[in-house]
Amino acid sequence: MSDNLVQVYSVYINAPAQKVWDAITQSEYTTRWGYGGAVEADLRPGGVFRNLTTDEMKQMGMGDIAVDGHVVELDPPKRLVLDWKPSWYPDAAPTRLTWELIQFEGGLTRVVLTHDVTAAPQLAAEVAGGGEPAQGGGGWLWSLSGLKTLLETGRSMDEPAA
Repeated sequence: MSDNLVQVYSVYINAPAQKVWDAITQSEYTTRWGYGGAVEADLRPGGVFRNLTTDEMKQMGMGDIAVDGHVVELDPPKRLVLDWKPSWYPDAAPTRLTWELIQFEGGLTRVVLTHDVTAAPQLAAEVAGGGEPAQGGGGWLWSLSGLKTLLETGRSMDEPAA
């Protein structure tokens, strides 16, 4: 198990913060990056924020919800803090996921994702990822790369380049 219980990832995306925010919070985008599920997002403190499963996930035996969460704090399009609990660890405590978006002149946005898994340390290695993406080992590295690719090219990371 990884000792890294507070993981911080950072990436620059050539897109305005509002577009990055929309890509995190709207199914129109979430179905095209990361692991591809739609979202249910009630963007207010205490509101539900769920990542839904794809047909492929359901074929693997998962239910309708991949990650169950709640909005802890938000300041659109700059900050979104969620309690985050994956369905494949039903007995785990919720962890804390924080998205911070810093927009620079010209529309470039720095995305800082902090995932504090202290409450569920068994998640540490999994969310760190870095393994074979086809085997579910991509973690946040895979997801953020997919977000960047989608917003900068208009295509999903796993679509062949033209």
